[in-house]
Amino acid sequence: MMIDKLPPRIQYAYWFQAFNAVSWQICLGTPLILFARELGAPAVVLGLLAGLAPLTSVLQLLVAPYADRIGYRRLMLRGWTARVVTLVALTALPLASGIAPPAVLVAATVAIMLAFTALRGIAMCAWLPWITSIVPRSLRGFYLSRDRIFISLASVASLAVSGVFLMGHREMSAYAIVFGLGFLGGAVSLYFLNRIPEPADAGGEVAPAAATRQSQWLPLLRNEGFRKLVIFSAIVQVVALSTGAFVTVFAREEVQLSDGVILWLAAGASLAGTVALALLRNRIDALGSRPFLGVVFLWWAACYALWFLLAISPARSAVIAVGLMLLAGFFGSIYDLALTRLLMNTVGDQPEATRYFALHSVIVSVLNGFAPMLWGAALDVARATQVSLAGLSLSGYALFFGAQWLLLGLVLLALLQVREGSSASTRRLLSAALIGGPRAAARHLAGLRLRNRQRRAAASPSDRRNS
Repeated sequence: MMIDKLPPRIQYAYWFQAFNAVSWQICLGTPLILFARELGAPAVVLGLLAGLAPLTSVLQLLVAPYADRIGYRRLMLRGWTARVVTLVALTALPLASGIAPPAVLVAATVAIMLAFTALRGIAMCAWLPWITSIVPRSLRGFYLSRDRIFISLASVASLAVSGVFLMGHREMSAYAIVFGLGFLGGAVSLYFLNRIPEPADAGGEVAPAAATRQSQWLPLLRNEGFRKLVIFSAIVQVVALSTGAFVTVFAREEVQLSDGVILWLAAGASLAGTVALALLRNRIDALGSRPFLGVVFLWWAACYALWFLLAISPARSAVIAVGLMLLAGFFGSIYDLALTRLLMNTVGDQPEATRYFALHSVIVSVLNGFAPMLWGAALDVARATQVSLAGLSLSGYALFFGAQWLLLGLVLLALLQVREGSSASTRRLLSAALIGGPRAAARHLAGLRLRNRQRRAAASPSDRRNS
């Protein structure tokens, strides 16, 4: 019986993901949102910035049919190199704050990020097929957990350093330094990207019949397992994962957390995600993805209920906000790992895996791209209104979080439709973690005490006096 092994030089994939995370965590994440807000961008523009990456992922549909012919490494290298070059402009943009008016700088930020995310959208269709083709099925959960740990640790480092530069002040030169770090991270990632092993059949010719089939996308949705997974992940993106920018703004403006503290919390959330990934590394391949998705749903239900209570409370508890932001990283990592593994195992071994991955990414991402803009526009309207319900005065943020909590019902309905062969149930997972875990720990401690008593009883009187 052959034991599956990870391919040689797979460590370069980990390091690529780490330095790439430094780049996108800064230039697509919290620092970008804080910079735009500092320029006076309204919530709808923040939603646009948050939605550009998923919206431009639709470009995968144009490139995916030719990804096998072009070659995964070649496609990724060309797209990622051009992507990194655009960060030079983003790094220089804060330095123009004394020259150009804020409205012009906001428009320039949107334009730069449009180019950045478009290049990402063109190249990214090659990544998951590439990794799926070189990582054995039985080790995909293990690989993904280690992959995400590298990403999380890199995110911790980049956000912590960014927080140092932005802590206590918001000078534009500090943003230039932070974006410069993002550019350097992207440049270093290219070195490791070029050293990741290619699949044995990379760069092969595509037969004419296959090329004709590649222009047809809707038939892929006839795969029932794939279709249900797409519906679930799309609803999750719209309801639960499209509003991170507005949580950041709420923490900044209503809870009065500083930019530096918010960045450190983002770093802490990434560190919490690393802990989650370490816990799952040797468990998810055995238990399956679906029970962990159930656990994450329970977290969302509790999380948005607490954000709602925080929004209606006269006193904005910084402790609760900090706890929610840190735990979001823990459960976010679980969701990402479980969903990606389930997608790889559902369609990764199909003959047309590249198109399955691209279609999933595009459907989910387009919805996720529009959702932040719609949420942002709704929040701009809701913040100007006051609604009374059962004697409570509901602010715009209270309506915002309350609507999200109610919409989680759609997430639950979609999750109940997702199937995975030979996976454990969420109830079994929770029972093992909450009951079996403490019992095992208690048995271990009892065993230690018993062995210590036996050793003391077996020791001679002189040994006991000397001890």
